[in-house]
Amino acid sequence: MEADLHTLYRSDFYQVIDFRCRCTSCTTTKPEYADSFCISFVRKGNFLYNVFRRSMDSYTGCVIVTKPGTERTITHTHSIPDECTIFQFTDNFFRALLEYHGGLRFFTDNDIHSLLAKTDASLEFLHHHIIHQVITRAASTLEIDQCVLDIVREVLPRVADYTPDTRIDARLKKNHLETIEAAKAYITTHFTEDISLTALAQHCCVSPFHFSRIFKSFTSSAPHQYLLLTRLKHAEMILRNTTLPVADAAFASGFNSLEHFTKSFHQRYGLPPAKFRTATPAATVLPLF
Repeated sequence: MEADLHTLYRSDFYQVIDFRCRCTSCTTTKPEYADSFCISFVRKGNFLYNVFRRSMDSYTGCVIVTKPGTERTITHTHSIPDECTIFQFTDNFFRALLEYHGGLRFFTDNDIHSLLAKTDASLEFLHHHIIHQVITRAASTLEIDQCVLDIVREVLPRVADYTPDTRIDARLKKNHLETIEAAKAYITTHFTEDISLTALAQHCCVSPFHFSRIFKSFTSSAPHQYLLLTRLKHAEMILRNTTLPVADAAFASGFNSLEHFTKSFHQRYGLPPAKFRTATPAATVLPLF
């Protein structure tokens, strides 16, 4: 496959790779070998990820999880070049990961080489946050490492639950993938602002009514719900990683009412913000190397 690959960041147990396809004439690529455990976020485009008796329809909102030692081909189905963020992990990390999560069917079934997982606003924001921190060099290595581990924790349970959405047909993707890509990018960049449906729809060059319907078809969330989950994820990260007061975390995440923030946070995470910060819930333990 003709593509530009740039390593954006490298840590002890993973690297973050920016993948941008440059294929202009091929329909299906030649077989390629995957030698690492990877989690890949599809940012743009639409392609079929073909692995051992499976052909997975990949586009924004999908994460591709791949085991090492497998082959794949890519079939291009969209005129927009594919773009992905690839989190590629070391062999030592993968071996250690199997000690903790080797019982998952994804790891035990040799006929399963790769699978898709569905994202939501929280996971999309976590991905966006890592890329922003890497590019701006605004975070420590430890903070970025922790965010990457959070991605692994969130993605693995979703792999077994993924089912293709038959409502998103070829015509809808052809006409509106770019609409959704633009909408998600706008929300993750402007989530602290007072975004209106009209402004969001205008940014994507569609009517508000049409936009709302399309957005929910692709994300299973209304635009205001997606925005709320993005803000809550940002607030959660502030509460976990800083000592800012709860009110500051709320306002820094786009909430203009502390009462609304507290109620929404409690509904999402099962604890009010102050107790969430001091609690030590049992987390899935993952190795660092």
